[in-house]
Amino acid sequence: MPRQLLLLAAACAVVSFAPVANAFFSMAPPAPTAAKTKQGIPPVDRKLSDPNNKLIQLANEIIHTSSGFYSQYDESVFADDFVFRGPYIGPLNKADYLSTMDTFGIYRALPDIKPNPFGFSIDPQNPRKVWFIIRNTGTFDGEPLGLGAGLTFPPNGSKLEGCPETFSLTFDEEDKVKYLSVGYVADRFEGNTKGKGAAVGIFNVIRMPFPEPGPLLRFSQWFATEIFDGGARSYSTENIPEWWTDKQVASEGY
Repeated sequence: MPRQLLLLAAACAVVSFAPVANAFFSMAPPAPTAAKTKQGIPPVDRKLSDPNNKLIQLANEIIHTSSGFYSQYDESVFADDFVFRGPYIGPLNKADYLSTMDTFGIYRALPDIKPNPFGFSIDPQNPRKVWFIIRNTGTFDGEPLGLGAGLTFPPNGSKLEGCPETFSLTFDEEDKVKYLSVGYVADRFEGNTKGKGAAVGIFNVIRMPFPEPGPLLRFSQWFATEIFDGGARSYSTENIPEWWTDKQVASEGY
């Protein structure tokens, strides 16, 4: 009899413990806690790269449709006090920039040229300035490339695979382009332009001779701009907007 009571008590204990055991062993493991933010590291400001930002949208539109480099320019998008600057070319005022674009005719020489821009962002120190990266592609199978004074370089089918270049567009209060900077290479080991950006990178791809920075290039740019002046200028000699104060021209200092 005592043995039977012990067996009955044990059976009751197992039955009453079973639901508790089942609940315990079927419980999902606790969810991992979110990683703690490291102290002192500011968060990424997503507002700076908001694709709905009016100026980012405008910069993307202009670089594709109005620059004079990738397509026929739209003169109306540029402010009267516009300045262009690149590593080798500039400063150019509005008239000289448009004349230089007309002379080169890059988009006619490479009819499939594309900037392939990415990484649009507002400058945190200047809400009117948009930064972005481009990586040019295209084929030199269109019209001859213009060099000025009727001189041209014939198409040869060369394929352009550009390195990443930093561009910026600065807008005035009327959303006109006040400043365009181009051609500052972010990684010279990519692409087939020998580490050069903008028009100089294209010259390297199509095998058109162009001097390295130094006395020969400075003399060539001075002669072509101030003596020869065939339409494609390396820098403006007059009517540079007053807001531009840097005194270096063309490839000086680069």
